[in-house]
Amino acid sequence: MAAKGKGGPPKLNQFMHPRNPYRTPPSFKKLAMQYPEFRAHCTYDLSGKVHLDFKNCDALRALTTCLLDQDFGLKVDIPDGRLVPTLPLRLNYLLWLDDLMTLAAKTDQKCTRIGVDIGTGSACIYPLLAAKQFGWSMLCTEADEVSYESAVNNVKKNSMQDEIFIKKVQENIILKDVLDDETSLAEITALQAKEESVDKPQGTQDSPCKTEMEQETNDKKGIESSNYIFDFTMCNPPFFGSEEDIHTMNKSKKDRGEPVSVPTGAVQEIVTSGGEVSFITQMIEESSHLKDKVRIFTTLIGTKADIKKVKQVLATVSPAHSSFTEFCQGRTMRWGLAWTFDPKLQLNQIMSKKQMANTKPMVMLMPRSLLTAYSVPAAWRMVAKWLHYLKVKVRVFKNTKYFVGAHVKAYKPTWLHQRRKKRELDRRNKVNAGHTWYFWYLWCHFHFSL
Repeated sequence: MAAKGKGGPPKLNQFMHPRNPYRTPPSFKKLAMQYPEFRAHCTYDLSGKVHLDFKNCDALRALTTCLLDQDFGLKVDIPDGRLVPTLPLRLNYLLWLDDLMTLAAKTDQKCTRIGVDIGTGSACIYPLLAAKQFGWSMLCTEADEVSYESAVNNVKKNSMQDEIFIKKVQENIILKDVLDDETSLAEITALQAKEESVDKPQGTQDSPCKTEMEQETNDKKGIESSNYIFDFTMCNPPFFGSEEDIHTMNKSKKDRGEPVSVPTGAVQEIVTSGGEVSFITQMIEESSHLKDKVRIFTTLIGTKADIKKVKQVLATVSPAHSSFTEFCQGRTMRWGLAWTFDPKLQLNQIMSKKQMANTKPMVMLMPRSLLTAYSVPAAWRMVAKWLHYLKVKVRVFKNTKYFVGAHVKAYKPTWLHQRRKKRELDRRNKVNAGHTWYFWYLWCHFHFSL
């Protein structure tokens, strides 16, 4: 691990989604040879290694657009002053969604993978990758005029008008007025028809002479299958509540080292009234009114401190199931939240690689020779006493004569510096004991003097 304040936090690429191609960093040398616009921002050391100036917005823009062309065959323009998306994070989010859709397809044959991207941005990055890599159809919203025009042009440039529909909305519109709109529903109906025609083999058609038994079977299937209009929603909400919050956040991270790359994006892309908690709160509240139209709601969370607040808000709408995940890339971590009102969809079955690595149980085995003198529950009571002393939250899920299982969660590193704490406690006890004897001496002296 890097030293504090010098190298910043360690890289997290080992915890990226297993199917993310950027687990192995791209070759800058190959990019520089293929794209002159990228080569213009490169420098070379004596060994011939290519270096990119990550403090230059134009260099970051060239990196993203060239990678999109090289790795995905996508031609994308990003206007000056607008957010330059980082591809590893976007792919982590989409691959997680793909895992959720695979899970949904096991419970419902009508899972057609039609999604909604809230605030798609000037690059229209999520829908373009979703359509190109996964074959999904997307309804997108955008409030900013410049970003809307750019997103529309990027869709046209890649001839994806049949897969991606972009809707211009007002600034405070998230889901409700979009998914209830007749124009949006008409576009989605066309997308659904296209999906069904793709899924259905060419040359096949329904027989006009169905028996009553076949019709009854199909009716039952229709009742058992859900009729969601959209399979998922996704969103990368603005993180901050004001421009001052941006500077405050940067100051609070000064001990983590210098940021690797320069921040990009217009104010309206990274700032919203009330910050991301307020934005996600509105999204959660609206989801409770749209639970019959959308199978799975998801969003990105940019600040770890906001996770607890978002969880509390989510509990107020009582979803059937919910799940959190971690998006790890480079030295940056983000979090994903998914929730559904469909009781069949157990979303917590989908876990990130980091979550799976962190969930390996710690096993403590008692030798059989000790079972004659001690029991497993008695040993656990002693362990639980230590954990209680360390202020660690414990929830026992199984307790038998020969086995005790528990979930343990620590909110603070209370186990650190135990020797120092013990010395401090001993010192205070000695001082208190000295004070007790001193007051006893004074009392006795005063009493016998009388």
